[in-house]
Amino acid sequence: MTAADQVRLPRMSKGKRPAFFADPDMDQMMTFVLELMAEVSTLRDRLDTVERLLDKQGTLARDAVEAFQVDDKVEAERSSWRQGFIKRVLRMHPDRT
Repeated sequence: MTAADQVRLPRMSKGKRPAFFADPDMDQMMTFVLELMAEVSTLRDRLDTVERLLDKQGTLARDAVEAFQVDDKVEAERSSWRQGFIKRVLRMHPDRT
């Protein structure tokens, strides 16, 4: 059993959920958008891994995807994409600046 297997996190968060906007529905919408962005970013990284493994090996196994180690060059490319993604999704409308 690894240390990660031994970690137990609480099922429920304690305390109130932080509020950033006067309208609680706006907070809920922002939470939704940010969580969806995190999922899209993760899926894109995983797809990038699959594409890189296919380019290198011509075929792949699920274990190869899970074991893929990101080097500095790949991380820099992914980080650059993430920064652009965040800017595109969270951009402010020009009339609201």
